[in-house]
Amino acid sequence: MNRPLVFAPRQSEAFGALVAASIGTTLAPLEEREFEGGEHKTRPLVRVRGEDVYVVQSLSGDEAGSANDRLCRLLFLIAGLKDNGAARVTACVPFLAYGRKDRRTKERDPVTLRYVAQLFEAVGTIT
Repeated sequence: MNRPLVFAPRQSEAFGALVAASIGTTLAPLEEREFEGGEHKTRPLVRVRGEDVYVVQSLSGDEAGSANDRLCRLLFLIAGLKDNGAARVTACVPFLAYGRKDRRTKERDPVTLRYVAQLFEAVGTIT
């Protein structure tokens, strides 16, 4: 049986390495590039076609990036893995941004966590 591929963007690389080691593997390599205007690109540097892939990324904002930035980067990476033929992509998200907004507490409140879940579903993630 093949070892699963585990990816972790730079912002969660240390934690991702611990997760990978705990299942007897190492992190799969990624290319991460920053562009003018805050745009970015992340792509796998190994073949993912037909593979079960895991992506480890905390969505806790800090000086390295906001929760929104981390969420966007994670979604783009997952979509790219699926576009490159990954059989299944599982997101391992130890801190899920917007987890506190899982229900309406006031009239007309948005249920933001539901929208985040829909974004994960839209890019073909298993969470």
